[in-house]
Amino acid sequence: MQSTISRTPRRVSRSASLLVTLLILALGITAGVIYTLQLLAPLSGNKSSPTVLVTIPPGKNARQIGEILARKHLIRKSYSFVLASRMDHLSGQMRAGRYELSPAMPPRQMAALMALGETASRVLTIPEGFTARQIAHRLGQQKLTDEAAFLELVQTQGTTFKVKGWTPPDSNLEGYLYPDTYDVPKGATAREIVQIMLDNFYARVFVPVSSEAAGYPGGLPAAVTLASLVEREAEVDADRPLIAAVYVNRLKIGQRLECDATVQYALPEHKTRLFDKDLRVDSLYNTYRHAGLPPTPIANPGLPSIEAALKPASVPYLYYVAGPGGHHVFSTTFAQHEEAIARVRASR
Repeated sequence: MQSTISRTPRRVSRSASLLVTLLILALGITAGVIYTLQLLAPLSGNKSSPTVLVTIPPGKNARQIGEILARKHLIRKSYSFVLASRMDHLSGQMRAGRYELSPAMPPRQMAALMALGETASRVLTIPEGFTARQIAHRLGQQKLTDEAAFLELVQTQGTTFKVKGWTPPDSNLEGYLYPDTYDVPKGATAREIVQIMLDNFYARVFVPVSSEAAGYPGGLPAAVTLASLVEREAEVDADRPLIAAVYVNRLKIGQRLECDATVQYALPEHKTRLFDKDLRVDSLYNTYRHAGLPPTPIANPGLPSIEAALKPASVPYLYYVAGPGGHHVFSTTFAQHEEAIARVRASR
């Protein structure tokens, strides 16, 4: 008698085996997805988590940056940053700098910030004509650095700085802290902030005018000093080369400059209105008592005033008085100057 053998159990067994395999594979994929999502998720769910300033040195790759971030407890694993940078095709695009990061940020956001170079900074605006003391005060107000430490540095350590081979000519950096709007990196030291300003002076002033300043009597230091007087005295651009001409003409004939701004700089506290006793202050900066330029600049001039000092107007003026609307009235003789003063007073 011929027996009939059923093959159904074998088919069932194969189907069950395939199902188990697919289930294991699905579980593996799910676990991988979950792990990947965990790696790419913010370390903290608290949006108010404190930020951390992180410095990324030049030349660091994604793995090395990830190690830095992991040590700062900003991401779960160093590979989190590697994975994030690869997903968005940002590997090799990271820029060095100081970044303000939070454990509430996902690694992909951190990678994007570094690829864009969006470093942590605060905007600092230094107006033309600000003195080093005023700059220090503003930095202190904005909590960018210690006011006293910054002032001590710029008044005594000028020659310790170098910019592409150029060294400031004096230990006092008054005149060389170029007035501009800066993005100051958060956490920057006083020295780093000074270096940023000197780098800007080099690019904006030294490079374009150095050849011209080389033939100037006293060189660039004398030009910057004269420009600082012009900056503090002038209110409108049209007057800058005329005021510079007055001082140059006086220097040529040995006449004292008698610049009010130098007296204001010499006084312990700034005064808008000067009295006769102020004009007698015993200081080398008092150009009512001492001939020639003051020992150093009295402020930090902008490029227009420096250009005016280098190219004063070709006029015979020796005097000026502040007139209406910010303009000055210029005269060649003292008699004309007295008449101009009378007219200005009458107009007021």
